[in-house]
Amino acid sequence: MSRNQLWLDACRNSSVNLKSECGVVLLDVEDLAKDGINRLLALLVGHELSHLKIFNGMELQCEISLPEMAVAICTFSIDGSPPGIAVGAGSSLYIYKNFKPYYKYNVPHGGPNYGEQAEITQLAALSRSTPDVSCSSLLLVGTGHNSLLIIDPQTFNAISRIELPDVPTSIKSSGYYDTEAVILIGTPEAGVFILRSDQKPVQAKPFLPPRSPIVEIAFNGTTVAIATSDHTIRYYTLQGQELRKIAVDTFILTITWIQSTNQELCLLAVSLANGQVHFYRQGILVEQLHFKTYIISMTFGRYGREDGTLVMVSKDGELFVKILNRGYKMAQQTDLKSNKSSVSICKKKALGPAKTKLFVDQTMREKEDPAKMYQLFQEGMCRLHLRALRDWLNLSSSTKADVEQFASISVPEESRCLHLVAKLLGSGSRFMLHLLLQNISDQVIDSLTIMLQVNDGKLVLERSSAKISLMLPTAQHWIKINVKDPTNQGGEVSVIVRKDMEPDCELTVWGSIVCAAKINISPTI
Repeated sequence: MSRNQLWLDACRNSSVNLKSECGVVLLDVEDLAKDGINRLLALLVGHELSHLKIFNGMELQCEISLPEMAVAICTFSIDGSPPGIAVGAGSSLYIYKNFKPYYKYNVPHGGPNYGEQAEITQLAALSRSTPDVSCSSLLLVGTGHNSLLIIDPQTFNAISRIELPDVPTSIKSSGYYDTEAVILIGTPEAGVFILRSDQKPVQAKPFLPPRSPIVEIAFNGTTVAIATSDHTIRYYTLQGQELRKIAVDTFILTITWIQSTNQELCLLAVSLANGQVHFYRQGILVEQLHFKTYIISMTFGRYGREDGTLVMVSKDGELFVKILNRGYKMAQQTDLKSNKSSVSICKKKALGPAKTKLFVDQTMREKEDPAKMYQLFQEGMCRLHLRALRDWLNLSSSTKADVEQFASISVPEESRCLHLVAKLLGSGSRFMLHLLLQNISDQVIDSLTIMLQVNDGKLVLERSSAKISLMLPTAQHWIKINVKDPTNQGGEVSVIVRKDMEPDCELTVWGSIVCAAKINISPTI
């Protein structure tokens, strides 16, 4: 055994069949029976049915089927009883105890129309008090009505509801709710928000402005790591100060913290679309693992009776278990990349600009004739406003013509990468438009925008666009949009899917069109 090797191979098993229909597997480890053995929970996400598998070592202990598409899983503690399992699917929380179904909790109604049931978008657990007071947890439930619910799993009452500017898609927490807890919430378009339980009233405050679409957030209690679709990972303090940035060569699939108190080890594990898993210490690459197919999910912690275990699942459903080498010495390791240009550490800004010759000359001119300099500044601003208005008018006039041409665009069969299916449900003046997108290529597709436009009639769309940051091969993505027909005269809706990029031909509308469809709505008598 090499003392310079970070990971030891513990197990590799392809017979556990952890391949999901949607290409998404959610993992967790927990001592569910209070017997000192941590079991592995694997939630296989499907479009109509999801499956929860619980492993004791490499043996499947039980399998539970859920009647709808699941989106999140977590374990929680209750005083005097074994830990429970919470699975979010649709508008319900499915609670399991002792490896059996225990309770089904429906989230409260909410949103613009109070009668609408809110769908769960994310789920996490947070300790309520310090261990000497209570070991119970609270459930943090994100809903599709732009809200975060804090639920007591003992009484299943919502003790707090926090409104958000966008749908919560990622929830990370640390600390104790009754004393001082920190909750980080990631959203698709509004950025990242932070909540602190010791600040009353508890409300979401902006933490980071929106940049590129967020792939995943990792939080270890002190440092926040955020992976985005532009192939970068940024480290932040809890005050929102950027510490460093890591740039990689391909898409980031998932990230997680690797922490070992005994070895004073703190690493960030990053799974990439090229089948590699990188391990960074303070932004410096110290170890790599290579796999035939890329890793879609991983978790670190105690598995079985062994501490420091990294559990990973590949795209093909293969299970990998690695154990942290206790003899590994971080001080002996050097950066694997001789060129460290991919890692940039953000330095504090200088108190004033550099005193270049241009700066000095400009300062002298302003002192000599401030009135003339102000006049020149106003003239420049007017020219800038006129140029922006002209470009906007040109863009508005050309966009309509480009959108009208999309129906005549034929995408060659060999270059098609997405399959689009549109279904219209409902009758009368209210409809629900279901859009299904599937990646039919063998490549990862990012930066997709779905645009909707009413071509005929007086239809009202709930929203006119939606974004998908990342789609793995064979992955599917559902989008639901409400459509209203107040006049009952019907109409036509166009759906365009484009790949965001710089325009490179006359048929692009802020990117290349990859597929399109038209939906006709008949008049209602």
